[in-house]
Amino acid sequence: AGISGMAVYTPPCRVALKDWCDWTGNDWKKVSNVVGESFRIPGHNENAYTMAATATLRLILNYDVDPARIGFLGLGTESSTDNSAGSIIVRGMVDKALKELGLPRISRHCEVPEFKHACLGGVYALKSATRYSEVDGGNDKVAIVVASDIAEYALGSTGEQTQGAGSVAMLVEKVPQLVELDTKCSGSASDYRGPDFRKPFRRHFIKEYGSNTEHGKIPDFPVFSGPYSTMVYLEEVTMAVENMLGKL
Repeated sequence: AGISGMAVYTPPCRVALKDWCDWTGNDWKKVSNVVGESFRIPGHNENAYTMAATATLRLILNYDVDPARIGFLGLGTESSTDNSAGSIIVRGMVDKALKELGLPRISRHCEVPEFKHACLGGVYALKSATRYSEVDGGNDKVAIVVASDIAEYALGSTGEQTQGAGSVAMLVEKVPQLVELDTKCSGSASDYRGPDFRKPFRRHFIKEYGSNTEHGKIPDFPVFSGPYSTMVYLEEVTMAVENMLGKL
């Protein structure tokens, strides 16, 4: 199984990092080398679900996917706002749009899980969709994985220039058209090290954190240590690569 198609959505609101450096007095050369040229921010009426639904609908339309064949719709995110539901919220918006276009809705028997994890949510969703296609879906069903996130940081924080928002949807089939994924040869690694990057619910009750932004939206700023998080990331990637090489 593997990937047969992709569709992307990015919010229209864009911040050029060169302008950001002029505003904040940061070194443009350093920022451009480490981060890039710009970042996107969601509009006041956008969130992880709306972006995911937009990317998913684009995927269905661009690749002429029969909604009745979709047996798995997995959402990978760290930005969801409902702890009781998975991608059913995304499905609801997509079904509504399909109906307005005169198209059939997604299969009534579609699985709708969510994979909540910073950075890795989309990867876990993709691996799960690949396994679904190999074992459950067969040639009759297809899977869709959508990774959608809003990474926001407080003004003046060390992570401000690394923020962004967007969504990518991937079509997964047993006989892929773009790239085959062999999960048996994939590598993984994990180890609990204490907080390097967290979004604990309790932070919303800390006075210094702030309960609302100027637009009335609850902020989703993380509690993090940049240097420690980078060190942990590099070590776990190294361990995962070694694990993968041992399977080849």
